[in-house]
Amino acid sequence: MEKTPKTVKESATVTHDIVHPGDANSYGIAFGGYLMGLLDKAACIAARRHCEGKVTTVGIDGVRFFRPAAVGAILDIKASINRVFNSSMEIGVKVTATPLEQTETFDVCHAYMTFAALDSNGKPTGIAPVIPETDDEKRRFAEAHIRRESRKKLKALYTGANTSPEKP
Repeated sequence: MEKTPKTVKESATVTHDIVHPGDANSYGIAFGGYLMGLLDKAACIAARRHCEGKVTTVGIDGVRFFRPAAVGAILDIKASINRVFNSSMEIGVKVTATPLEQTETFDVCHAYMTFAALDSNGKPTGIAPVIPETDDEKRRFAEAHIRRESRKKLKALYTGANTSPEKP
């Protein structure tokens, strides 16, 4: 059954959080793992909205941390589908922060996450195509293909280099 294409904005999501002391290290700065969890959750929401079904995280690429977010900062987490392949999709995710008692926001981190759609048996299943509309969405669509090809080449390098029966 052919899936009906969707625009990027149909599944894009914005969520929010606040950095609490339990989310931070002894210097009052948000843990990277805490931020990664926020990225994963937002990407999952966008993926589920696009697929209208079960999804799972396959991989995370291009994680970059730009500035620390301190306790009390309000975080905005944005996620949108960059490109759909057969049973997987790349989702761009970004976190910005507004520090306590300030109004100016800044970039905290971003990542590219790959999710797979799953059928009722937990097996990969086809995904509706995504339609990029804006110039930015079209750029991200094209760049997602480049990143996918890079991932495939890197996987082939690792697979070829790891041919001995003793695997780490």
